[in-house]
Amino acid sequence: MKNQGRNIFRREFLKGLGALPFLGYFAFNVKDNIARDARAKHKDYLNLLGVENLEAPKVKLLPSTGNANNRIRFGMIGNGWRGDQLLQNFGYIHPNQVKENTVNGKYNEWLTTFLAQEDLNVEFAGVCDTFSLHANRGLEISMNDVRPGGGKGTTKPVKIYPTYREMIESKDIDAVVIATPDHWHAPMAIAAARAGKHVYLEKPMTHSIEEAIELRNTIKSTGVVFQLGHENRQQMSFRIAKELISKGVLGNISMVQTHTNRNGLDGAWIRKRKFDDQGTLQNINWKEFLGNTPWQEFDRKRYFNWHRFSEYGTGFIGNDFSHQYDCINQVLRVGIPEKVIALGGQYYYKNCGDMPDVMNAVFSDPKKGLTMTYDGTLKNGIYRENYIMGSEAAMYLDLGIKIFKDDYSDRYKDNGMDSSEPLYLYNGGGEVDAVSSATARAYMKGGYGATYIDGKVIDASFLHVKEWIDAIRNQTTTSCNIDEGFDEAVTFNLANLAYTNNKQVFWDPVTEKVTMV
Repeated sequence: MKNQGRNIFRREFLKGLGALPFLGYFAFNVKDNIARDARAKHKDYLNLLGVENLEAPKVKLLPSTGNANNRIRFGMIGNGWRGDQLLQNFGYIHPNQVKENTVNGKYNEWLTTFLAQEDLNVEFAGVCDTFSLHANRGLEISMNDVRPGGGKGTTKPVKIYPTYREMIESKDIDAVVIATPDHWHAPMAIAAARAGKHVYLEKPMTHSIEEAIELRNTIKSTGVVFQLGHENRQQMSFRIAKELISKGVLGNISMVQTHTNRNGLDGAWIRKRKFDDQGTLQNINWKEFLGNTPWQEFDRKRYFNWHRFSEYGTGFIGNDFSHQYDCINQVLRVGIPEKVIALGGQYYYKNCGDMPDVMNAVFSDPKKGLTMTYDGTLKNGIYRENYIMGSEAAMYLDLGIKIFKDDYSDRYKDNGMDSSEPLYLYNGGGEVDAVSSATARAYMKGGYGATYIDGKVIDASFLHVKEWIDAIRNQTTTSCNIDEGFDEAVTFNLANLAYTNNKQVFWDPVTEKVTMV
């Protein structure tokens, strides 16, 4: 009976194994026999695809490049909720986070994991925000000595700069992280690069195509190290997908479908975050926030819900489609499309800004024989994966991978599999269940969470920041460099132009000009 029970467990385990992250078993120290089963199951999948092996899962973590003589001093421009998240990746958290994650004098799992993060040997040296409460929070974070590497026993308060201009002119800053409203991304990044500061820029890269051209030319002429903030560049699922596609497992790819489904006020950027109610003209530099946009009288809604206003934001085509585009572009190298059309409207959230809450866009590239579609709604939260359709098989792609053969496939016609059965499964893992909001879970499932690298579960955001820091020290390029960012910025801005002007929009790659019909 004992052996029979073991055999039943093994059979049931193997049935479900395909839907689990095969690399994850090594991360959690499971017994050798289960690890062997995981490898065998994955080998079965590769046999079905006609692929001998994959190099992507063998990738190793880059060793630490930090040393006492090469400390990088960075400044944070824009220290709202996203700034807090980025500071965590650099090894800095607020003292309240330590208190909230300490139980009976012991650190909980989250804080223990954070403290085990590699010490990047960086210094949080400057902070700047048009909202003084956000800047002051940066100061409080800098004074917390509970950090990866065990802390140094002393703290150095971050310098608060009144404006970003003073920060980038400072000799005490080597690099800047920009996490501001969209309309400030390009001007700040351009100014920082011209001042010789390395740049980590949150997506979307620019507010217009003209800005994208100027920023690209500036980064290339100055030689600073640039990283666009798409952490999904570090996800194992996208590396595996890229390699599988390069081996022809999907055949000729003719169509890609991308999606954003969100529901609720938070997903539509009509929300209240910490300190929002405390914002006044006395603690907000309203003129600095507006920049070169048309003058408006002080409006707390415009300031805190800026995503909803076209003067400052790029809508969910810039903030959400940009995620999906980067996932697809790193796998397929779709580049900039030749023609774009877009439809949609502001049908539901009519009392906050002018951005659409439903949108459909089509990106066509006849030379590549490829069409990519994007469907976005802020009134339905049912999650959908990206879908890549080829002549031999189709791939569902996000944190995981699912491949199904086409009924008319020549490559797989004799493999005995039904088209409803997966030829390949990979679940990239991640702690999705630990995330509270539906929007956050969708982001995590889309690739902004943990990934499996070198047999370890590691936060993809940390890996992306580490890659930038390593590139600065080694003077190498990053995975989401200025060329990758340029393709994305032009593509999503073409869609916004098509929507705004209700016309077909064409891109000329030679002249880098846009025409509309």
